[in-house]
Amino acid sequence: MEAFTITPLGAAIGAEIDGIDLGHPVDAATREALNKALADHTVLVFPGQTLSPARLMAASAIFGPSMPQHYSQFNMPDFPDIGVLSSRDADRRPDGTPILRGTECWHTDHTNRERPPKATILYALSLPSTGGDTSFASMRAAYAALPAADKARFEGMRTVNRLDRHNTARDEDKAKYDVGMVHPLVRTHPDNGTRALYFHPTKTDHIIGMEPAESIAFLDALLERIIRPEIVYRHRWRVGDLLVCDNRAALHRAHADYDPAEGRLLQRVIVEGDRPV
Repeated sequence: MEAFTITPLGAAIGAEIDGIDLGHPVDAATREALNKALADHTVLVFPGQTLSPARLMAASAIFGPSMPQHYSQFNMPDFPDIGVLSSRDADRRPDGTPILRGTECWHTDHTNRERPPKATILYALSLPSTGGDTSFASMRAAYAALPAADKARFEGMRTVNRLDRHNTARDEDKAKYDVGMVHPLVRTHPDNGTRALYFHPTKTDHIIGMEPAESIAFLDALLERIIRPEIVYRHRWRVGDLLVCDNRAALHRAHADYDPAEGRLLQRVIVEGDRPV
């Protein structure tokens, strides 16, 4: 196994991995250790990487097979499982700052899929001089802090997930991915058995037994309660950072607090997961 170090980045979530060059293949023991580190820390940061699209795909495969992303207009033609997250493609507010739509709110990726992503992998290529961070919140810690009565109540709740309410998907993507997948509000991590809250506010059409408006109000109020500084890690990007987020145990959000003229460019791969239980 390759030697590497794990340095925690926050009290509840996040760790930096040093000593691994993802531009080269890793052995089976290293792969197993990195997947355990992801389950333990929820977010892993690999600084200083230099990756071609082919090597990004190979590095992502450490955590599992890639899966298609449902806004296919932003996928790389030669590497269709790589999504290009560019501020140049964003809509603008009157002051010029980018509107990132669903990514500015707390969320976990692609909950509208039967087997939502195990992990989201982000690779930083170009960054503004200030701003443009991404924050991550431990839904494992959020669940653990809930009163027992809430845990019991949430246990039976199920969300119905579609594409974002204000999506810009192509018709062919809507036909494949806007079909209404049902997932539990509390899910069990398949690697370590821990429990975590699991939802995407703008992909939740409704909670079973609630009207859509009531469901949105419920999730908004829940977010207000659970997001606390001690469960959040805010990542300040550096060019060459590769970040892996465990979607089974975290929410994340992008910050649009930067000069759009400077631009921000990340590449994204999502890794196939299992059906939430």
